[in-house]
Amino acid sequence: MLPLLRSETVRVGDALVCGFAGDMTLDSEPVAARALNAALDQRPDLFAVDLAEVELFTSTGLNLLLTTRRRAMADNVPFVLVAPSERTLRVLDLTGTTGLFAVYTSVKEAQRNHRPRTPPGRGRAPGGFG
Repeated sequence: MLPLLRSETVRVGDALVCGFAGDMTLDSEPVAARALNAALDQRPDLFAVDLAEVELFTSTGLNLLLTTRRRAMADNVPFVLVAPSERTLRVLDLTGTTGLFAVYTSVKEAQRNHRPRTPPGRGRAPGGFG
């Protein structure tokens, strides 16, 4: 029997991309949670979740993305969604959560729109001018 959800995490330039294929449901939650947490543990300059091949996206998938978003914000890691399937977008729209996520059609587009983090105390002159 094939797994309900497959995940693969790869580095693309300064981005860490965690891609999923299959069903994001209660049964596949451990696989998705493990992949998302392992990726965030690396504290990438940009964390992108590729949802292009997600066929079934349930409230479990949504809760995982919301939890991941919250953790990424706490860790100051830019978090984006890449190429969500129509079914995934429909769930985001129906639940009113679309606006909580930066959504891009590709990793390249996400990289163009998100600059690497500036370490605290660097990159700005005193007084906020720089």
